[in-house]
Amino acid sequence: MEVSQSSSQAAPNAVKKRLSPSILARLIICPAYIPAPFDNESRIRLQGLHAMTILRVISRHIKNGFQLKSLERRGKGFRIDLEFQRPDGWIRVSEVKSARELTEVHRIQAALYSENRSNEEVVVSNGTTDIALSREYIEEIRRQAEATRRFLMDCPNEAVASFRPNSCVCHTCANTSCPFHRSRILES
Repeated sequence: MEVSQSSSQAAPNAVKKRLSPSILARLIICPAYIPAPFDNESRIRLQGLHAMTILRVISRHIKNGFQLKSLERRGKGFRIDLEFQRPDGWIRVSEVKSARELTEVHRIQAALYSENRSNEEVVVSNGTTDIALSREYIEEIRRQAEATRRFLMDCPNEAVASFRPNSCVCHTCANTSCPFHRSRILES
């Protein structure tokens, strides 16, 4: 399979910079993932949906006895949507998604936000649900993230051709070399 020059350079160039949890989560699922451009109208619409979902998540947590500690706290190359504290001192970090259903890519992304504090719980939340991630799951995702980073750096041409179709990531992928890319499917 022929890989275009720009596609084969996308993965190692992205790895040289710090990968955001959003992109790294998708690359863990499919190393050939290349993010599609996002138009301004879609970005504004998504920001509005995200803001409404954040309000629902805050409201639900406050009703359950949590105290909001921070909103959009910045990390190294990312930001954590919400941070709550329970009365007993436990911290809950919540990655908020506006999606109706929480998918594997959402859980992976949330796991990548963990700072591995002993009194921390990581959840991925939407307007109706909070899914807590186990320490074991978070550690496994960290191992997969490191293996993915190494693969992208050491074998960039192989990575960009390692197609793993997945409904969680394909709809936002711009890798037109992929035999599963939506443009090829529409041509069939």
